Amino acid sequence: MAERKNFNDFNIGDQFKETRVIPYEEVERFADVVGDDNPIHLDKEFAEKSSFKGRIVHGAFLIGFVSKILGVDFPGPGSIYLSQEIKFLRPVYVDSSVQIILEIIDMDTDKQRFTIDTSILNDKNKTCVKGKALIWYPD
Repeated sequence: MAERKNFNDFNIGDQFKETRVIPYEEVERFADVVGDDNPIHLDKEFAEKSSFKGRIVHGAFLIGFVSKILGVDFPGPGSIYLSQEIKFLRPVYVDSSVQIILEIIDMDTDKQRFTIDTSILNDKNKTCVKGKALIWYPD
């Protein structure tokens, strides 16, 4: 876990990047936990016959990476995730890797809130998920 910083230790333009591999076993565990057993995520034969031509990762699974980074790494411990705007632009395939990039794009010093651009890129460096998170970061 990252060391706790003060709100004023951050600046607009600060970024955090993390790369993750998404193996089928993790997608399967996620599906079990939340109960989303849509075959587009789990059934290789079904997914290969779909317009995606392969199994894709749950959107909520991907946003979970953003949540983890916000609460653990950047801004880190003490962060309160207030809202998230999300656009799913293209699929992320099971057994591929993603890069999660977060960047502070606005700071409200009176309310101690950050607006953070959230992006998830696939292994071809194409944006798959794009959004903005609002974070309260009390001292």
